[in-house]
This record gives sequence, C-alpha cells and structure tokens, in this order.
Amino acid sequence: MNRKERRKQKREDKRARRTDPATKALLAKARASIEAGNLALAERQFRELTTRDPKNAEPFHMLALIAYQSGHLAEAGEMIVEATMRDDSDPMIHANCGAILNLLGRNMEAEAACRHAIQLAPDNPEAHNNLGVALDMQGKTDAAIEAVGEAITLKPDYGEAHVNLGNIRLRSGDVAGAIAAYEAAIAAAPRNAMAHANLGVALREAGRLEQAEASCRAAVRLNPKFAGAHNSLGNVLMAKGDLVAAEAAFLDAVKCQTGHQEARMNLAALLFHGGDAEGAEAGYQEVLEINPENVDALAGLGVVMLAKGRLDEAVTTFRKAVAIRPGHGEAQANLAAAVGGAFGDDEVAALRQQLAEKRVSDSDRAKLQFALADVLEQKGDAAGAFAAYAAGNALRKAWLEKGGRGFDADAYDRAVDAVIAAYDRRWFDRHKKGKGVSTDQPVFIVGMPRSGTTLVEQIAASHPKVAGRGEIDLIRALAGDAAAAASRDDAGLKAMAATYLDRLRMDADQAIRITDKTPFNFLYLGLIQVLFPNARAVHCVRDPLDTGFSCFRQNFAAPHAWACDLADIGRTMRAYRRLMDHWKKVLTLPMLEIRYEELIDNQKRTSQGLIEFLGLQWDDACMKFHKSGRAVLTASNWQVRKPLYDTAVGKAKRYEKFLGPLKAGLGG
Repeated sequence: MNRKERRKQKREDKRARRTDPATKALLAKARASIEAGNLALAERQFRELTTRDPKNAEPFHMLALIAYQSGHLAEAGEMIVEATMRDDSDPMIHANCGAILNLLGRNMEAEAACRHAIQLAPDNPEAHNNLGVALDMQGKTDAAIEAVGEAITLKPDYGEAHVNLGNIRLRSGDVAGAIAAYEAAIAAAPRNAMAHANLGVALREAGRLEQAEASCRAAVRLNPKFAGAHNSLGNVLMAKGDLVAAEAAFLDAVKCQTGHQEARMNLAALLFHGGDAEGAEAGYQEVLEINPENVDALAGLGVVMLAKGRLDEAVTTFRKAVAIRPGHGEAQANLAAAVGGAFGDDEVAALRQQLAEKRVSDSDRAKLQFALADVLEQKGDAAGAFAAYAAGNALRKAWLEKGGRGFDADAYDRAVDAVIAAYDRRWFDRHKKGKGVSTDQPVFIVGMPRSGTTLVEQIAASHPKVAGRGEIDLIRALAGDAAAAASRDDAGLKAMAATYLDRLRMDADQAIRITDKTPFNFLYLGLIQVLFPNARAVHCVRDPLDTGFSCFRQNFAAPHAWACDLADIGRTMRAYRRLMDHWKKVLTLPMLEIRYEELIDNQKRTSQGLIEFLGLQWDDACMKFHKSGRAVLTASNWQVRKPLYDTAVGKAKRYEKFLGPLKAGLGG
C-alpha cells in the first residue's frame, strides 16, 4: 500500500469512526476531561479508546501529552511515536513528537519528526524551534541557529524560541549573543522565569555578577517553585564568594525539585570548594543513585577522590565516565593527566577518534586536545605533545574570544599601570591606620599560576595550626577592579575586610593562620595591606620559561584567556614582574619569597623558613604534606600527593625550540 492509498484508508477509517456513536461519545468525554483538568480520568478514557479505536492517532497523542505533563517522558515517547505511525498528515503531532524525543535525547529521530512537520506546515514556528533544539544537540550549531531564527521570524514574540536561541549561543561560547537572545525573550514575555534565570547564567559567564544576581532573583520572584532559578542564583552567589548563601540557593532548588541533578552536583561542587570533601563525595554519590550514568557526576566524583589522594579510585571513576561518553573532555583530561603515560595505543586512537567526532563541542574538543597532549608528553613525544597543546589552546582561545572574553595584552599592561599609579606612596600615607581589620590570621600566597603556590599551601596547611582555603578568589569578587578599589571610602574598606574575613574563616576561625592561595591576588597586595595590616604574604617564584610553558600546558577552569597564547603569557608575566617590583618599593606588608627550585632542592630548609615566617613552631607533618588528608582543589592536586620530585624543574628546555613567542613576550 503506497502513501496515497494509506491516506485514503485513514480517511475511510475517520468516516467510520464518525458513524460509531459510542466511540464518538467516549472521545467527547475524554476531551471534556482534558478541558476540566482531570488528567487521571482523561488518561483512562483515552486508554480505552486505544483499544476501541486502535487506528485513531488522537488518543495516543493525548496520552503522550498527559504522560509528558506528569513527568513520565519514556511513556510519552512511546505514545507519541504510536501517534505518528497512525497519522502522518498532522503537523502538530509530528512537532510534539520532535519536542518529546528531544527531551529523551533521541535527537536524530526528533530532527526527522520536525522536518516532517515543517514539510506539512512550513509556517509552524514550534516545529522550527524544536528542529533547532534537535540540531543543536547533534552539534550542528549553525543549522540550529538558522532553524530557531526561522521560528522567531514566523513568530517574533515567541519567548521560548528566544530562550532556545540564547541556550544555543551560550553553549557555543557566544555569551554576548546569548545575553541579547535572553533579553529579547524577556521583552517578548516579561514574566518568563526561565528567560530571567538563563539571562543570569549568561551574565555570570560575562563576569557581570551584580546584574546576574538581580536577574536570577527576578526569576525566583516570578516563580518561587522554579528549581532552575534557584540553581542559577546559587551559581552566581558562588562566583561572588558567598558560599553560605549559595548553599541555601542550591538547597532551595533541591526542595523545589528533589531529582534536580544539576543543583545537587552544584551543591557537591560548592562543598568541595569550601573544603568539605566528604560532603562533596556524598553529594555526587546521591546524584549517581538517581542516575548512575551521569557522566558529569562521575567526573566530579573522580576529582574529589583525586583531591583526597585516592588515585586508583579516581582513575576507575574517570574510566567509567569515559566509557559512557568518550567525548567528555573533563574526564578524559583528568584521566590523561593522572595516568596518561600508561595509555595503550587503542586508548590514544580512541582519543584521536573523539577529536574527529563532529558532535563533540568545541569546549570538550579543547579538553580532549589537552588530554592527548598530556598522554604524548608522558610518553616522551615532545613534538606531538606541543602540537596538541597548541591545538587545544587555539580552540580555547577562539571559544573565549567568541564569548567576548579574549585577552588584550596592551589593555592588561594599562590595567597594571593603573594599579601602580593608584597605589603610590601617597595613597599608603592616607591609609595608614584604622581602615581594615587588625587580625594576623590571613596569609596570602601569590605568584603566577603554576609557580608552586599549591605546593606551598599544602606544606603550610599540613601544620596543625594552619587552615588552607585554596583559590577562593574572594578579594577580586569583593573589590572588583584593583585600581578602582583604591577609591573606596573608609566605610567601604572596613566592610570589605569584615566580609572577607567572615567568609575566609567559616568553620576555621580557631586556626592561628588561614591561607588564601589565589595567585592573582598579587594585583591586590596594596589593598590587602590596608584591609589586613597585620597579614602576611608569601610570593612564589619559578623559572619564567618553566612557569610560562606550564601555564600553556594547563587547561584552566577559570577563563584565563592570556594562557592560550605563548606571547600573551610572556606579556602577562612581564606585567606581573613590573607590579611586584612596585610592591617591593611601597609595601610594608611582611612578604616571604619562595623559589620553587630552592624548595625542590632543599625541602626541609625552605619549609622551615616558611613555618618560621608564619610565626609558628616547626612540625614534622609539614615534611609529609603528601600524606595529608586535606583535599587539594586545584590542577596540581595529584602532584602534591607524592613526595617532591624534580622532573618539573627545567621541563621547558625540552620544548625550547617552540618557545620563541614566550621568550619574546617576556622581553628576553
């Protein structure tokens, strides 16, 4: 039977149904139940209709929508497919089929359903919108944007399509485009809570934290039961360093939707960031109880295990994540960094295969390049490793530039010059007394990333009277632009100091010293001296080429666009040295300089000097820092789980022929 004959048969079936009074009456009752909101009764009636009139698509269509509204997606998928098999001429059935199959992750089938709906009704905006979602989930970003754009052309006030366009642009790294799309969604539908919440996400990505918080709070006001709004708010508050408020927001999200996996994972990440590795592990395990194949939860759990020194368990967990989704960049990168040298030829081939896979996002592709580079580095293939590092950095650089987060070395030089100009001797003369908090608890460990700051903090935090907070990035979150912060009035400075200290202490207020290991706090040392005149600073220094090349080899979690280009790394380091020279001239803040190479060469002497500088009695636990049960939260976490080694000293020499741009940037 061809298509024409099938359609003729269906028309005859419909005429037959119209002559069946019992079927017609039951269908009318089922429709009335839907109108009255009695879904349970409607479901029973439509199920009876599937038996009485099995060739009729409408009962299956309605059962699919009822199942969808009840949260039973698998059943909704079964019913909507049954409906399409009974009617290939109704565009709404096929458009809804595309939407439901998208939610089930069956994106190729969803694409086919949407295209059929568009063929039947080219002016159906819902079908174009759902097609865009299906294409986006297959990695076809440009085609997805075109499809959703067509939906908006057909229906300019289509808020959901504007939201989807924003989602697609945000996933592709176009933060500015995402913000514009979400703002258009809000203009079309001002009470769309999802549009406000997603705008908050994009604003957070752009670093506009105050606006991001306002947008998320607007979403919560519009729909207090919308878990996504509370989750987005939690992420913004976490970025602002307010971990207590962030935790409350994530818990609110879970209260609104018990099975909200993203909120649970964010809560686990927050606990981890706050030093509660046990709570973080339990949080990720709870997510995996809900969904054992949640690769993001597996990757997060692996990082927690790694931070706690359980290398074998971490590797097993990363391998499980990779087995489920080979293109998961984070899991592959962590696995490669931990055991890359032991990768077999088949595993290397699998990495390369994922790099060629079109559905892998640019973000994951960059991480896969770093994973491949780490494997080749550990196998001794310097040329291959450098090529992969360069490819990963090129992807990362393009991704950040697309989102308006690229690096301008000239602008960075001007920013550093502005800090130097703002914090001159006259500024310190005006701020000699009474502007901050007199406590001597805070210890600021600064220096370029990859200069040994993690190692120094781990040694210090192994002392029973020292608490290590890691890279909390709280000074920047509170102060904003370093040069502009110099103009804060006395009340503002006191408030900033009090807020910082409250969040630094958390449950470690009894510690004699508390370390903040945020490397870029070197930009704020002038401000820090006024906020905490009795604090101490430790400045970590390492060979410039080793430091710069190590930054190039690291796929930072933070958007460090400067680290994607060797010349930009050199320029950043040159500006950093210029600023540190200035601080040496104008600061009275006690500062100890620790050279990485000296620490490696004579661990005990250097460590004893560190503990003496902190005003504490020596403790032999500081020599056994690698056996500490303390979780380490940075890229160096597995490196500080073993005794000091000297293989990182002089590593750049193996790659020196590739490092011309770094040398030029450094000015040598």
